[in-house]
Amino acid sequence: MSSIQKIERKSGMRYKAVIKRGTRVLKTKTFTKQSNARAWIRRMESDLEVIDALGMKGARLTLSDLTTLYLDQWTGKDASHLGKVQFWTEQLGSKYLPDITTDHIREVLNDYAKGYALRWDGSRANTSPILIKTNRIRKPATVNRMKACISAIFKFAIQDGYIKANPVSGVSNKREDNKRVRYLSEDERTSLLEAARASEWDKMYLLVLMAICTGARKSEMLRLKWQDIDFGRRQALLHQTKNGEKRMLTLPLPVFNELTKFRGIGLIFPSVLKPWQPKEIKKLWASALKNSNLLYPTTDSRYFRFHDLRHTAASYLVMNGATLFETGEVLGHKSVETTKRYAHLSVEHKQKLTDRVFGGLGDNFNT
Repeated sequence: MSSIQKIERKSGMRYKAVIKRGTRVLKTKTFTKQSNARAWIRRMESDLEVIDALGMKGARLTLSDLTTLYLDQWTGKDASHLGKVQFWTEQLGSKYLPDITTDHIREVLNDYAKGYALRWDGSRANTSPILIKTNRIRKPATVNRMKACISAIFKFAIQDGYIKANPVSGVSNKREDNKRVRYLSEDERTSLLEAARASEWDKMYLLVLMAICTGARKSEMLRLKWQDIDFGRRQALLHQTKNGEKRMLTLPLPVFNELTKFRGIGLIFPSVLKPWQPKEIKKLWASALKNSNLLYPTTDSRYFRFHDLRHTAASYLVMNGATLFETGEVLGHKSVETTKRYAHLSVEHKQKLTDRVFGGLGDNFNT
């Protein structure tokens, strides 16, 4: 049941439109014209989804309220995710959940896509890294990750009964043309491992070898402690991963044998001056790249990053017959969509396999 209340003010008559479910007031809005109030009521009552949403327990929650609840239960370790949550809170935080539409989400993302990418700058001595603006427009993948953040927040709201529908579901992903897969060729791998072996840091070879053989992220490996290693099973337990879930690494013999040489206590890769903190390897990595004739990060698409060792592990797995699901299991991907960037390598493997098995079939048949 809905109604219109007349309110006399010094500036003139106002008309308060009231939407009710039984005796409960779901939403109100005030107009200067009675006809506009009637039109608004008709529009609201015709949208059953909106009326239903207004009856949910999240009807009087703002997005800012929701993000607070979301972060209270979030267990992830990806610091960039917190920045994304803050972004959405700044953009739509004052809006009540039923008032946030697909158009609102799409509009924010479209504006975000036109902005310039940011990067961390840690070049200033004795200061913490700061975010600075680059001269590059944000890539589609960056926009899609921002969209995934708000979608995760609304999925949490649905699971906890605050709302029934996710307004993000009506927004399409941007087409990603920047799914960069750079992995080491056999010659590059040999050269890089030789450079790592010759590094002034005695554990550089171990770190690079472990990255290639396990697909673990740099941050995950640098946080490893000796107590996380099960020497009997050749396994390492990652307590802190990007998605907040624990993951078990299996350690192939080359990694295990190299690891055993340094067996000790505390962090496996500690800082010399602050052994309770992980080693800073930026300069050591740059030196290894230089000595192995690999390109250090520039605008060139061929340059090699430490994270590309993770791509190398995945690429080697796929090219040697591992399924995308198996590869995703090794790397700790939560979604097969993330692993699909390696699908073309799987096709190349299948081509070589079928050529090897069936390549001479026609000749044999003809004889």
